[in-house]
Amino acid sequence: MLSTLRTLAQRVGVPLTASLLSAPFLVGRAAAFWAKEAPAPPPGFMGLSLQNFTPYHCLFGGLLLGVSTAMSMLIRGDVLGISGIVGGVVKGKHHEPQRWLFLAGLLTGAAALKTLYPAGLGSVEAPLWRVLVSGLLVGAGAAIGNGCTSGHGICGNSRLSTRSMAYTLVFMASGAATATLLKSGSTITYTPAGPPIDDTSGMLSLAVRVLGAHVALYVGILGLAAKVFSQDQAKHALWFLDGSLFALGLGLSSMTSPVKVAQFLDFSGGRWDPSLMFVMGGALLLNVPVMQGLVMNGTLKKPMWGKVFAYPPAGAIDSKLIQGGVLFGVGWGMGGACPGPALVNLVHGHPLVMAWNAAMMCGIFLGSRLW
Repeated sequence: MLSTLRTLAQRVGVPLTASLLSAPFLVGRAAAFWAKEAPAPPPGFMGLSLQNFTPYHCLFGGLLLGVSTAMSMLIRGDVLGISGIVGGVVKGKHHEPQRWLFLAGLLTGAAALKTLYPAGLGSVEAPLWRVLVSGLLVGAGAAIGNGCTSGHGICGNSRLSTRSMAYTLVFMASGAATATLLKSGSTITYTPAGPPIDDTSGMLSLAVRVLGAHVALYVGILGLAAKVFSQDQAKHALWFLDGSLFALGLGLSSMTSPVKVAQFLDFSGGRWDPSLMFVMGGALLLNVPVMQGLVMNGTLKKPMWGKVFAYPPAGAIDSKLIQGGVLFGVGWGMGGACPGPALVNLVHGHPLVMAWNAAMMCGIFLGSRLW
């Protein structure tokens, strides 16, 4: 363990390593402070006061996302990028069963939210034109920039990819500018399908149960692979399991709420909800040590069931990447949705969510054909 931490420190730098290792403590202290029953704190960063701040909920959900993406890389050597998986189907790779199995797992996990955490699903109220333009831009941006909040935001950043870091910064900046100009935090309405779990212990208990059940299934599939079914069949089962865990992580973290996203990006009202920083932070808290301490430095020569780790090679920051990031961010800021959360919300059956997803598919198709 010490050698792994030493290697990680050498790879990513001592300050970043220390930040990663101390993050749970710092999050706990911050959440405890804001949870105190005291008068509202004075305006903080840039004169903004906090609203609807739920760091623990987002951290627990982010950790589930991190487990899903880490398991995909360690076992099969695959990057778990939602727009890439969906985009492959749109672009004609519909004969590849792993894509459909992941999507089936994603929708199954979404269906489980109806019982486990109904607040993770809901209905959206916004002008139809805004929903369609948002979905179209997000889909086109993901296709042009070759990634989204999962492929670049989690998997790429955990590799310390300069392309992914640039894409993330661009879509965050363009998303914030768009949401602030359009006042998305106050103009988008989202009605959850059930009451949220307000107390931290209740959310932690749910996250532990979800993680425990999925870990048991991971271990069971790995253990039965040689005895009951082939390795290829086991890989397919794991794609389904990754999708299920990813969906539950999105629901528990509130990434499925367009209002939560919009209030993270919108600074127009003098209030800010930074909670979603803890979603990506939780996912990276697990994936950075896995990628930098095990995969990128050659400690693991190959995945458990695979010949190579199939992450993309380092590339230049080009105009397509920047254009994709801008389009993705503008769409994200307009509608508060990105591919994974929007697909999860399909289970709720709201017409505007269906329209957003249809527009996203069109955007992926157009983006892959016109650029």
